[in-house]
Amino acid sequence: MKAGMIRVMTRLTIAVPDELADKIKAAAGGNVSAWIADLARDALLRQEAAAVARFEAEQADRTWDLDRWAA
Repeated sequence: MKAGMIRVMTRLTIAVPDELADKIKAAAGGNVSAWIADLARDALLRQEAAAVARFEAEQADRTWDLDRWAA
């Protein structure tokens, strides 16, 4: 197990129309659990990246390396 990883097995049941369920199964290649896990991971990474970008836009000190780039 890698450091920082949390491994959890859980059951999740979602009611969706049959047509959508078929599309999900097809997109998942038969492994819906792994597909959902990938979607969740990607969504969390997008949220984290957006939070970092917001912090950088609002809080970053852009003057810390001015001397480095001064002519």
